Amino acid sequence: MKKVLLLLVSILCLMSCKDDQKQKTTDTENETESVQNNEDKDSKTNSVDPINSSSKLTDVDLAQDVENFITCKKASTERNDCRNSITKVISKAFELTEFSDPKLGYVVYDSIRPIAERSKNWLQLGTVTQETIDQALAHTNRGGLALIIDTAETYGHIVMIVPGDSKKSGSWDMKLPNVLSLTNYKPEKSFSNKSLSYAMKKSDDLKIFIRQ
Repeated sequence: MKKVLLLLVSILCLMSCKDDQKQKTTDTENETESVQNNEDKDSKTNSVDPINSSSKLTDVDLAQDVENFITCKKASTERNDCRNSITKVISKAFELTEFSDPKLGYVVYDSIRPIAERSKNWLQLGTVTQETIDQALAHTNRGGLALIIDTAETYGHIVMIVPGDSKKSGSWDMKLPNVLSLTNYKPEKSFSNKSLSYAMKKSDDLKIFIRQ
């Protein structure tokens, strides 16, 4: 009888140990899965894709657009020649129709500002500050269009923010994005992969416009 009781107690202890081990294994697996899920979430949150896959500029060769602009300016004979180049680039890249022109194909660059100011499709973020430039770059990295316009004069220079990361500028004392700059008065200084500080001097006259 004692042997039977001892056998039963041994069996019960063994089963209990297995249940405890199984529970510990399950708890460990759950903890591991939870940690992995949190790491995946953190990775997705912290990862920065310089050119968002949804960006309409992904398949656009901006360097070629710069070369085409410089070539156009060298061969130009009329005042309005090539002055719609930036308008053509953004209209094609973002499938816009608001800058179309029956004669020139696209309006000249200094027509962009009055059109954007009147349109409900555009939002003015205001002057260039770290906050507004970060907002504009985030909008660009999500696939949106953001322009910086020099409003000091009617024919103020216009640049387009390109997707990517911002970098510290010593002259501006803030982090700035790269831009596409087609410079009408000095076409050879045009570019698509340099900081905003190479295209414009810091000024309260510089305004940011984003296409909603």
